[in-house]
Amino acid sequence: MKTDKSLLLKTLRNTALAAIYIFCVSQIMVNGESLFGSVDNKIFIPFVILLLFSLSAAIVGGLIFGQSVYLFFDNKKKESVTAAFYSIGWLALFTVLGFVALALLK
Repeated sequence: MKTDKSLLLKTLRNTALAAIYIFCVSQIMVNGESLFGSVDNKIFIPFVILLLFSLSAAIVGGLIFGQSVYLFFDNKKKESVTAAFYSIGWLALFTVLGFVALALLK
């Protein structure tokens, strides 16, 4: 199978943006109390967390699978599947690198 470098780079860019977004959200979650103070609202907090989860699913889903969906609707089905596999592969690589970093930082 011939590698399309342009598609490989686009999926890398999109997956890197997803990883950056995930990192930013994780920092908000870790530092939530220092950012927002101690909030004692048992109704509003779960609502906001679920909104953030839904927003994150939409953003990351769009970044990871947006290129594939675009190609699919542009009637480039083979490239669409390739883009999906590239994106998942990049995401897997970033995940492994994250675990390696955790192991080295312990």
